[in-house]
Amino acid sequence: MTSELLINFAVQLLGTGAAFFLAYRSFQKRRIQLGAEPTLPQYFIRRSTYWIGIATYCTFMAALYGLLTWLWLPLEPLVTLIVKNLGAGELVNLLNGLDGNTIIPLIAAGLFLFFIAWESRFNPLLILRDSIHDAFAIPTKAVEVYNALISSRLSAVDDSLKAQIGNRLLVPSIDPGDFEKSSATVEYKWAHNCLLFDQMQNYANQSSFRRLFNEPSLKWGEICISYNAMSEKVTVWKEAEPHYTKTVNLIKELDQLTGLLCRLLAALVVFGSASENEIWATVKQLGGNVHEARLKHTYKYVLLFTAATAIGVMLGREISVSLHNAFLFPDQPLAHFDYTTLRWIVYAIAIYVLPIALVFISRTLAFRHQRGQSDRYYGFYMAVMITGFIVSTTVSALILELAYYKGNFSFLESFIQHMRWGILPALMCGFVAYRMDTPVSESEDPGKLIMAAGLRFLGWGSVAVIIMLYATGDLIIQETNLRFTLVGTAFFVVGLLGAAARFKTAK
Repeated sequence: MTSELLINFAVQLLGTGAAFFLAYRSFQKRRIQLGAEPTLPQYFIRRSTYWIGIATYCTFMAALYGLLTWLWLPLEPLVTLIVKNLGAGELVNLLNGLDGNTIIPLIAAGLFLFFIAWESRFNPLLILRDSIHDAFAIPTKAVEVYNALISSRLSAVDDSLKAQIGNRLLVPSIDPGDFEKSSATVEYKWAHNCLLFDQMQNYANQSSFRRLFNEPSLKWGEICISYNAMSEKVTVWKEAEPHYTKTVNLIKELDQLTGLLCRLLAALVVFGSASENEIWATVKQLGGNVHEARLKHTYKYVLLFTAATAIGVMLGREISVSLHNAFLFPDQPLAHFDYTTLRWIVYAIAIYVLPIALVFISRTLAFRHQRGQSDRYYGFYMAVMITGFIVSTTVSALILELAYYKGNFSFLESFIQHMRWGILPALMCGFVAYRMDTPVSESEDPGKLIMAAGLRFLGWGSVAVIIMLYATGDLIIQETNLRFTLVGTAFFVVGLLGAAARFKTAK
């Protein structure tokens, strides 16, 4: 092995090691935000799994660096140039040899190492880091548990647990009616804190959770001090005359204590639960909102909507063509199943299923950070309808204009012209989001299920006919057959999508 190759290998090894180390540091810097406090995510997963996540990210970054500097933009020409000319003392030739082939790989390698360590939301490598991080550290589940505990309703807590809390207090500072008061009152907030602290005591007595209580960032010592101080303050406040300023200050202190309690308790619940069902059973015991409409295996629903769209296009177009040839224009027959049907399937999936898939993604992100409780989320329904309208109209404009009018293409003009094709997908997105919050029973009668699906099919099919008659109103007389086929196909596509919008939720 020549000296140039040996030095080049050493440089590669050093750079790869630097990439691995910077990736390691970057992965450990990631925090999740529980309320106002950043929290280390390794407390929400077992240590072995967390280290597998670190190893995965670091190895991937090191491999990318190796590919970049060995194959794509190799550093070997620069290393060879430096070794040969420095050894011969020819500095002039070294400077003359620094061109794009030798400088650009060095710049690329330096920028790659910089991006690994650069903490910025605009850094593309951090998106990859956060994805791997989320897959192993389960911060999303911790955020869900935290938000559920913060917004829990004490009226849903078992009466025996309430009595147990009152019996354990050294100073009687809770009345039985405090659990039923408004969540904005001092009495309710203190009762909430007592419930959380009492539940935390069960974990404190187990040695397997000791390292969480010893972790300084989770502030167990500060929680104990603040809890004891709040006990005395609440007792004094109840005995004293009402005072607005003191009440407001006490509420702020209680809210701060609640945040610390929920943060540590979320870590304890997620870390100490053997399964997701056990996590939510604990949360429900504490009056937390479990989000009964959380869906599992959402990809199956996306596949179901895709199949419904494809079947709707095939049935709708073929039945429409049959009716057209038999009754409307028998002397101008249309062709049955051909390549056009396949193109219609692709187009329908793009404008219907893609926005619906975005509804699933948006719903997951919205509920991950949602803290209040509600049976219906009408603001979310309106938001996904607007998003579905924009996405479907954009896709329609791009597909139709680029496929048929490849000359002068103006996106804005095309978007305005194709806005009518985004109405039905937008309505369907809102309906799908609404149906996600309508849980169905596993024991529901099959006859009722079929009847409900049939009614949804007819209802949405009728809506599709009305809107498509409006959308195709400007077609010329020679295109009447196309209008009839479009309306008939939309009837089956939208009808089947409406019928398929039935969700089984995770209990």
